[in-house]
Amino acid sequence: MNSIRLTDAVGPLFAGAQAGMDRQIDDPGSPDHGGPVNAAWGIPDPSSAIGLTATLALALVVRRLRPDLAPARPDDGLLLRRAVEAADFLLRCQRPSGLTDLLDCNYDSSPDAGFAVQAMCPVIELGRRALPGHPDLAPVLERVERFTRAATVGMLTGGFHTPNHRWVIAGALARAGGLYPDIDVQPVIETYLAEGIDADEEGFFIERSAGVYDPICDRSLLLLWRALSDEPSRDAALRNLDLNLLMLNADGTAETGLSRRQDYGARSVPGSMALAYLLGYEARPDPRYLAAAQLLWDRGRGDASGVASYLIAAGVDEVVTPDGAFPFDFQRMLPANGIWRMRRGALSVSAFRGATRLMTLSSGQAELAAVKVNQSYFGVGAFKAEALEERGGGVVLTSSGVQLPNRPGYDMPAGRPMSRETFYEDRASRVCRALPPCRSEMTVTPDEQGILLNLRTLDGMEGVTAQMAFDFAPGGEWETADTCLRPAPGQVLFLRRGAGRMRWGQDVIEIDGGAEAHRMWSMRDAEAAPGHVRVLLTFRTPIRHTVRLRVYRAP
Repeated sequence: MNSIRLTDAVGPLFAGAQAGMDRQIDDPGSPDHGGPVNAAWGIPDPSSAIGLTATLALALVVRRLRPDLAPARPDDGLLLRRAVEAADFLLRCQRPSGLTDLLDCNYDSSPDAGFAVQAMCPVIELGRRALPGHPDLAPVLERVERFTRAATVGMLTGGFHTPNHRWVIAGALARAGGLYPDIDVQPVIETYLAEGIDADEEGFFIERSAGVYDPICDRSLLLLWRALSDEPSRDAALRNLDLNLLMLNADGTAETGLSRRQDYGARSVPGSMALAYLLGYEARPDPRYLAAAQLLWDRGRGDASGVASYLIAAGVDEVVTPDGAFPFDFQRMLPANGIWRMRRGALSVSAFRGATRLMTLSSGQAELAAVKVNQSYFGVGAFKAEALEERGGGVVLTSSGVQLPNRPGYDMPAGRPMSRETFYEDRASRVCRALPPCRSEMTVTPDEQGILLNLRTLDGMEGVTAQMAFDFAPGGEWETADTCLRPAPGQVLFLRRGAGRMRWGQDVIEIDGGAEAHRMWSMRDAEAAPGHVRVLLTFRTPIRHTVRLRVYRAP
């Protein structure tokens, strides 16, 4: 049996404390004394100070509550002094409203205060346990409490920007309300909940962000459930956690091809989802939740502070997780959101409706980040699947080729004055010499070796130049029967015939079914792939072509 152990969370917590102190300004004469420098921006900022203050304060509390686990370094006196200095900097940054700033976009921000309050509440809860026997914590905890109380009051009238902010604020208010019963948080929480929770029947939130915002929403909604016994909050979080049992790959990375946020297309481990699955297990004891939490914790070690405070608050040194409950093999269509998912062993495959990124595939280190199909045809040659349907053990994607008014085709002269300001808007009103749309379909069928792709045009003109692009994650080696190279991001390769392989260590994706009808390196209207290695198959319409993607481990 595996387990998530407190000892494994405490180590990263103290390492994070030391790393934060290394970025802290330790000059008493500086107006930014105590503030940590944000490495990405080159200045100290409130968001970094929130993280540092919570981390240093929690490390001090853990050292008092569990001295048997806490490492000797950093020195306790230094840790205490730096925690006070970080908290003082944070208090100086706090707006008169009680809210805080995110310097690259949000000022006097209630949502960012919500994130801060969620980070500070576990510190306060555990700190209050430790304080009677350890009065030396008082200077730190007093500052943390002062900041948190003011931020809680500020959130009552602060508002939000994005969908997830509602649950961040409501969850923070619910947790802080238990610490400060004199602050009447309930009416504001109820106004947020009255909007209805945005997890649909398939479990997707509006932002569809498995890599970043799903864990935030799930944690926040489960905090609401814990504090208020709010069943709709619990049910929405559990639907999303169930969904992400499908969106996670076997290596703990997440499928983000549907995301509407900054994680779109990224392949990363959403480590903070481990805590969400632990909280979800409290709400519904599903062994898959514990197994998924274990995988994410092993791969990401994300949110060590959250996991450490969770285990200490629960009074346990470890959570034992079952073997074999996750990952599991499946094949599933999610029609409301337009994604088909398959996971088989290490192999994960996704196909998408409504996107030019038709398919992704990963297995171990190997990653095919996108399959894209284009024709150079009046600006409407991009294959964008309006339909995604299960068929023959796989799925078929269909593109109508109808994306713009009067295209494909030629506009006829109007024979009357036309406004230059509305030239393009008026296109639909013109008589058009229409040409047949480039209607196409691609089937994605699993087989014993990987995936079989069949591409065919259903309509359109003959002789139109076209391509099928396979965009691979960088870092691999490209091999054919007579060549081998290490392509750089942005490089374009042609597979003229036969098979070629992209190899990352032992993990291989082989494309079998090369084709060469032209040598357009950057075909007009086709999306570029500057961060990936692109392998092209090229055609002239009509197209009837089969590609086999073999996925395997090589010696």
